[in-house]
Amino acid sequence: MTPHSPIRFSLPSLIRRARIFASLAGLAFALATPAHAQHPQDIGLTFTQSRSNFVTIPGSATQYFYLRGAAADYNYDIWNRIGISATAVGLAGENFGGHVDIHQVSFLAGPRYTWNLGHILPFEWGRKGGIFGQGQIGYTRATSGQYPAAGIQADSASGLTYTVGGGINLNVYHHFDLRLFEADFVHTQLPNGFNNSQSTFRLAIGINFHTQD
Repeated sequence: MTPHSPIRFSLPSLIRRARIFASLAGLAFALATPAHAQHPQDIGLTFTQSRSNFVTIPGSATQYFYLRGAAADYNYDIWNRIGISATAVGLAGENFGGHVDIHQVSFLAGPRYTWNLGHILPFEWGRKGGIFGQGQIGYTRATSGQYPAAGIQADSASGLTYTVGGGINLNVYHHFDLRLFEADFVHTQLPNGFNNSQSTFRLAIGINFHTQD
């Protein structure tokens, strides 16, 4: 892709994003287990923004584009703070150059380590929160955009994706946390007419539900 004008969001697109986030929230809490489950579990819901660079001629100035969306993640602690995490991310950007939209959905899974920050007060809900780091691998499906490959310009594509990153959860009440910060480096392998490789930096904030303190 080549550089285009900044993204502009219309009211209908914002409504669609709100509906997607609400659907993810409903799914996440439907999957939540009782608070005294044998293995600690976490379910996070976040608003997400990513930054990627356009494919440009070597030596030219690097230019970036931004995608925004929502994510839901689930972690199951299997042993001594080491868990298996799964994440679904939906991102979109609209009106690049007045006519190009980009919509992507990613599904990833991998190990997560969580360091519990301890308790502020001697109560069940006094947990300070936790810091986690994780690595994941999965698949990205782009349902809209421009993806040149073998001389053909396609408007959809798919490719392998892997991420590495982490975040901070701060407890606010009982089993509910604020996801104060999450940062991930994301690498995708979607067709771009050059090296079929994209490096993205993604930030997120939101909420987290944990089943044990």
